[in-house]
Amino acid sequence: MAKISTRRRNLLVWLLSLVTLSGLTLWLITPWGQSLEEGTGLDVLFHLRGERAAPRSLAVVAITENTAEKLGLPESMVDWPRTVYAQLVRELSALQVRVIVFDIFFKEQGDPQADQAFANALRQAQNVILFAFTRRKITAFDTGQIMVDRIAEPLPLLQQSAVSTAPFMLPKVFSKVTRFWIRWAGYPPRWTLPAAALLQQSGRSAEIGAELAALADVQVYNYYGPPHSIATLPLEDLLREPQQFRRQLADAVVFIGYSPHHQPGQKDGFYTPFTEPSGLDISGVELAATGYANLLERSVINYDPFLWLVVQLFYGVLILLAGLRLPQGLGLAAILALALAYGLTAYLLFARAFYWLPLVTPLLVLTPLVALISAWRHVILVGEQKQRLEKAFGRYLPAAEIRRLASHPERFAQRETLFGVCLVTDAEGYTSISEKLGPQRLSQVMEQYYAAVITPIRRHGGIISDVAGDGVIAIWPHVAPNRVWATISPALQALQASVEGFNRGHPENPLPTRVGVHAGDVVMGHFGASDHFEYRAIGDLVNTTSRIENANKSLGVRALLSEVCVTAGNDRLRCLGKFLLQGKRRPITLFSPLEPPWDRQRENRFRTALQQLGAGQRAAATDILTALLQDTGDPVCEFYLHHSAAGAPLRHQRAGADYVVALGKS
Repeated sequence: MAKISTRRRNLLVWLLSLVTLSGLTLWLITPWGQSLEEGTGLDVLFHLRGERAAPRSLAVVAITENTAEKLGLPESMVDWPRTVYAQLVRELSALQVRVIVFDIFFKEQGDPQADQAFANALRQAQNVILFAFTRRKITAFDTGQIMVDRIAEPLPLLQQSAVSTAPFMLPKVFSKVTRFWIRWAGYPPRWTLPAAALLQQSGRSAEIGAELAALADVQVYNYYGPPHSIATLPLEDLLREPQQFRRQLADAVVFIGYSPHHQPGQKDGFYTPFTEPSGLDISGVELAATGYANLLERSVINYDPFLWLVVQLFYGVLILLAGLRLPQGLGLAAILALALAYGLTAYLLFARAFYWLPLVTPLLVLTPLVALISAWRHVILVGEQKQRLEKAFGRYLPAAEIRRLASHPERFAQRETLFGVCLVTDAEGYTSISEKLGPQRLSQVMEQYYAAVITPIRRHGGIISDVAGDGVIAIWPHVAPNRVWATISPALQALQASVEGFNRGHPENPLPTRVGVHAGDVVMGHFGASDHFEYRAIGDLVNTTSRIENANKSLGVRALLSEVCVTAGNDRLRCLGKFLLQGKRRPITLFSPLEPPWDRQRENRFRTALQQLGAGQRAAATDILTALLQDTGDPVCEFYLHHSAAGAPLRHQRAGADYVVALGKS
């Protein structure tokens, strides 16, 4: 029996080890796994490799924190006469520079003569690329909003004189820049500054364009080192004695932009693996130049998530065999030797072939786990069983409640009164979709919709209290009153993004979702009788939150929060007024997220209108609301104006200086 027990135990150890290996391997290609490698592993590889030489045919002409003073110019670059840039282009052309790239957005018209001088210099040079700004516009409608990314071109006079214009975008991982776009995927698609510079430099636009088209839109930077690793020339030195740079700049590609030596204000700096201890980050213009240099040398960092899977799985099997088949001392030595060999291979591939293999997960997570797995057999086995239990019942009960029931099954009916946050959702258009679709198709759509709603709620700590029809009730228990907004804000943003993703994937059956949020006392526990119980929230908090959610229909918005959820000085929310909800005796102030085109100035004007309504100054309030409606198309302004225009005063009462609007069920 002991022998059989040992065999079973060894089999469990092997199965657990393989499951752990498989899980870590799959986790490696998830966004979280890749973020860990990109945020930490890539840093380690860069530091191990150290600096490398940038192309000699590349330079940055830097506008530093001292340039304005040395040239006798205004401190703000916006106020500089463009004759400075005209002179710079002429001097660079005289030095026979191959391509000139401005990482400066020339948006506004300046002195006409200076602008014309700059345009003439651009036209004569015939090798200047200007920066185009990427702008996102959000248009709100009754049923949602549309976000459109557009390219804002520089001043038309300058745009027409330059050889081309190009945007430059930087996707970020956390606060660190590790990647750059080579192609803006708008309509029509546009090459970014690094790619546009390469096309202009090569003189073989068709061939190079085909090579660039074969690359992914986003590339991983292969940094050369700390800030100013690319040859950097102060603009004032170049204008004062241009001939001293003739040999350095002849036939070179020159990027021009703000790149300080010291960065106390962090105006245009980006955190990278080579950010200096002094806090000096790499500038935007040097990032554009680095992207160009990577494309020129074909040295961007390459990686393949599928190869990551294969490599880690192969490495994991090797160390598992070493750790579980060899004697303990020899097995640990073999694991260490394999780890060193893997680390050396990853380093050599990165330093010499610019190929990126994962480092953190295999060496700092998988290797220690396998090294200790024999000593942790019992603990890991018990932990895995608990995880399976929580995973199986986690769809029905919170993890903490599962653990409590497992420890005290006799206390099944325990209930708890607590202060928490309640969120209620409602899907607009569910009734029409349910009539249009058959039961089978409807169940499939709603399963995907529930996943879009429930997943971000649970990810941000919410407990699903009830799911009925097209609505979800969620509770965040044990939230301090002064932490309500900090708790619910990330969940609201994630929920909005998730529902928008669902609607993009189901254009024929969209379900725009309204949300109401309130906070207060609630009872959490098991409610029911006989052999049927449900774990849910009971109390006025849920009823009031449902009324708040229903008020979205009247006000024409998507999300409403009560005053209990709002901290003083919160500039991310707008006040919509004080309302008496259906069936309630006390009025409540409602807020909604402040989104463009609404801003703080319009918010102050809106609040003034509310105060005027409270003071009985309806005409003055109507003027403000009408102007705001014309400027923004705001449905809340339309709500207030509609009742007045119809000649039916709002059902209201005055509480002091407040104007309280009574809302019925919509």
